[in-house]
This record gives sequence, structure tokens and C-alpha cells, in this order.
Amino acid sequence: MMDQVVASTQTNVSTPDQTATYGVNPLPVWLVLVGNVVMVCSLWLLGAGGMAAKLILLVFWLLMIVGFGGRLRFSGGAVVGGLLLGGLMALLTTGNGVGHEKIRLIGNLVMLPVGLAGGMLIGRDCLRVMMPALVVYLPLSSSFYLTHEGMRLNHPFLFLGLFALCSVTVWRGGKVVAGIAALAVLLSQTRIAVLAMMINLAGRVRFSSIWTWMVGFCVIAATAWMVADHLPRLLMTHGSGRLSFWRDFADMWIAAPTTHKWLGFGAGSVEDILSGYASFASFGALHNDHFRMLFETGIIGAVLWGAGWLVMIAVVRPSRLSMCILLSVMVTMVTDNSLNYGHYLMCCGIAAGIAAQTDAPHG
Repeated sequence: MMDQVVASTQTNVSTPDQTATYGVNPLPVWLVLVGNVVMVCSLWLLGAGGMAAKLILLVFWLLMIVGFGGRLRFSGGAVVGGLLLGGLMALLTTGNGVGHEKIRLIGNLVMLPVGLAGGMLIGRDCLRVMMPALVVYLPLSSSFYLTHEGMRLNHPFLFLGLFALCSVTVWRGGKVVAGIAALAVLLSQTRIAVLAMMINLAGRVRFSSIWTWMVGFCVIAATAWMVADHLPRLLMTHGSGRLSFWRDFADMWIAAPTTHKWLGFGAGSVEDILSGYASFASFGALHNDHFRMLFETGIIGAVLWGAGWLVMIAVVRPSRLSMCILLSVMVTMVTDNSLNYGHYLMCCGIAAGIAAQTDAPHG
């Protein structure tokens, strides 16, 4: 599914320090500035519904990849991943569903592989485009909102994407920004986001170090106290309504004709069915992207979807951090609608690509 690309290992004129900091293909200053403006505009457009925001985000990084395409070489895994992604897109295009919903879902599907390709090709210089935009946007747009479970901070997945980017930066202030992002994820009281952050963090931790266990014990104890005392939602067990929706959709899929089981009900069918529920306005979506892919693209689409994840993880397997970042994204899709969060997917894809490029053997 994933159209991964691996940057060539040809050396360039940059100095060793520049290469360590920014990657193998440093970007010119003017392009970094343009990229920051584009990313800020894309983030601010999220309030208008997200379609224009994601389109700007995707087109910019596609153009970046095309611009550096002369330095690409394709691995066997990249070819297989591209074929799987192409097959899934073809299935969506020819299957049931409304045209604009097909385009929306295809756009969502390519966010992560495009980010992965950009990170592997350009390296840490991608951070100079994404991180400043997030650092500017998030403090200005973040706020607490009241729920029946207490106060929660919005934008948990944008903060989670920022945390992923911080996990691959060598900038000294990156740890501070990562700490702020981690605190924001905790304050959002979004359990799946907290779990994903812990999986991401596991990719950076050196478990063989005694300091890891000593410091980790103190951090875990302090975090547990804060959560128990101030963030009760993270420890609550309650009925969110997900299981009820999942059961209904499972019953529909089981009772469906064979054609629907193999080819799916079509892009947008989940939201169309949910719109008939009285609780749809508050619940909004199925909150399980893996089940959604099975329902909308059928057994064939689900197989392509699952195989794509396996191929993508296999391609980045030399990097534990890259694997953890991708696994964290896959985990969020179990109980949330992460496939709709384009900026989050792009951030994680870029971070995983940078980690894979940095940790890959050269020679």
C-alpha cells in the first residue's frame, strides 16, 4: 500500500554537520520559508472543514518529492508497496460510493506514504518546514473545552504529530518542545493518543541503560500521580458507544450479499449509514479505521490494506524508532478516525521516514 522511496546514498556538497542536522538533501532557505507559509495556511484552513487544508498539505509534499525525484532509487519493498496502494486505489475508484468520497478516501490513504517518502528522501530538513508551522499554530488555536468527563485540551493528534517530529530532531530545544507536546497529549485525556505516544517513545528509549530505568521509574510515578489526581478520564471505563456501532456494522456486513463482502459497500457508506443514527451528531464516525476499510472496500480491500502495513513496516525494520512510529499510527486507528487526520499522518510519515533514513546502513 505504501509507495515508499529510499533516497540514494550519493554524497553531496554539504558538510558533515549539515548532513547530520538536516539530512542528505538540505533545502534552500527560500523553500523552507515558502513551506512554512504553506503549512501555516494549511493548518488554519482546518477550521473550514479540512478538505482544502489536506489538499494543500498533500500537493506541497508531492511537489517536494517530485522536485527531488532525480535522486531516488526504488527498493523491492517500495515497488510492492506501490502496487498494493495502486490496487487499493483502483478498487476504490471502480467500486461503489460517491465520487467525492472516493477522492477524499484516496487522499487520506496517500498521506502517510507521501510523508514517509518525503522523510526518507529529504531527511531532517523536513522538520524546518513542519515544526515551525505547528509551533506557531498550536498555541494560538488550542483551548480547553468542557465535557461531562472534565476539561480536555483540543488538537490531541496534532500534538501527537508534533511529538513524533520531535522524536527525530537533533535540535537542542526539541526535547523541550517534545515535553510540551507530551503534556498537551495528556491534558487532552485522549487515551489512544497517550498509548500511541508511549509506543513512539519506546522507539527512542535505550532499555539497556540503568539510567533509563532509574529516570523512567520517577517519570512514570510522577505521571501516574498526575493522571490519578488531575486527569481522571484516562483511567475511566465507560461506554463510549463504539461497541454498539461496531456490532451494528458487523451485523450489516455479515448479512450483506457476497459482492459487498468482497468489494465493500463503497467509499462514504459508513458516514451515510451513521447519519441515520440519532447520536451521529455527537459521535460523528465509526472510530475504527481498520473496520471501516473492511466495510467500505470489502475483504479484497482489507487484505490490500493489511498487506500494505506489513510491507511498510518491513521496509523500515532497520529502524526501531521508525517501526514504533508506524505502529503507533496503526494503533490509533483501532479506536479513532486517524485516517481523516491528514496533518497527523503527514507528521508521522515524515518522522518515520527520517528515522528510517538516519538508521539505515550506508555504504
